Amino acid sequence: MNIFDTHFHLDPADDVDGIIHRANKCGVEWLLVAGTTIKNTKWLLNKITEFPNVKTAIGVHPHEAINFTNLDLFEKNVSHPSVKAIGEIGLDYFYDNSPTELQINVFKSFLNFANATKLPVIIHCRDAFEDCYNVIKQNLNDDIRFVIHCFTGSLDWAEKFIDLGGYLSFNGILTFKNSEEIRAVLKHVPKNRILFETDSPYLAPIPYRGKKNEPAYLIHVIEKAAETLKIPIDELAEISTKNAKTFYNIK
Repeated sequence: MNIFDTHFHLDPADDVDGIIHRANKCGVEWLLVAGTTIKNTKWLLNKITEFPNVKTAIGVHPHEAINFTNLDLFEKNVSHPSVKAIGEIGLDYFYDNSPTELQINVFKSFLNFANATKLPVIIHCRDAFEDCYNVIKQNLNDDIRFVIHCFTGSLDWAEKFIDLGGYLSFNGILTFKNSEEIRAVLKHVPKNRILFETDSPYLAPIPYRGKKNEPAYLIHVIEKAAETLKIPIDELAEISTKNAKTFYNIK
């Protein structure tokens, strides 16, 4: 089965070779690592060069907005052959790691960077749907693709982001017993706007909930999604992988 984990994370302390190998054995043939900090951007780009089917996004997570000064590092590395997107960027009002106004300003800077580079955008949106929607609508060009990763919003917000041209990405949360609302949202998302991710090492799906997540576990998310949508799992895997390659412009 050809599966694409469209969003996961790596750290220099990780057994990167093992993580990628186990993912490939489980049918996860394509992966994209989302950048979150300035500090590990260079390490990530150097390491990922070893794996042709692993791509990267570069950006600053909203938690790290307080450490952002300028785009110089990202402008120097955006032409790296592994870079397929800008992200993970966005807004997070659940935690208070960076002031709201600063988060918004950094978010705008990266959206303008995406406009200039024509790369798609991976967006983090937690407890900030209204501001996130407005910043995207006012700052991102219509021809730039974007995804709300780890989508946990209402059907109303799902429809608003889709109407803006967005994709929605689902992860292990979809498998949780108390996630009926998220599964209900999935049923209303056009199939050509659905992506899947692990967001590993976080949010491991059932039956691994509470343990360290990794891309090899993505099959459990797609199984639950296929059950929810009442379509064969291999069909949904094919659809979502095609969507991901379109989104990231991978031939």
